[in-house]
Amino acid sequence: MKTKINNIVRIVFGLGLLLFGLDKFFEFIPHNHVMDEDLIAAFTGLMANKFILPTVGVVEAISSLLLLLLTRKYSIVVLLLMVPVTYGIIAFHLAFDLGGIIPGLIVAVMHIYLLSLRKTTLINLVA
Repeated sequence: MKTKINNIVRIVFGLGLLLFGLDKFFEFIPHNHVMDEDLIAAFTGLMANKFILPTVGVVEAISSLLLLLLTRKYSIVVLLLMVPVTYGIIAFHLAFDLGGIIPGLIVAVMHIYLLSLRKTTLINLVA
């Protein structure tokens, strides 16, 4: 039963990353919620950069594919690669869009759960 739950969390996490990673390039998810001045300024800055969002999109898309396709043995590499992205999601919503933080918290909880499954591998990587 626990293996089924782990696989479901891994698949949902991977598909979510793929969805949001591809959205950074094709913009198929509507982002028309009410935006205050701070959020508009922050998002305009990210869009003007032309580097940050595409880079995050590539990392999310490649990580999701690797997470979905690789064996569990190597999933720790993908999960560690995603730590800065998950932090960025939470930090952005805490700073600018507290109302939209629920999906980010779900991503963070799934990420922490998947990392906790690999704690032995993490200890071996550090040692």
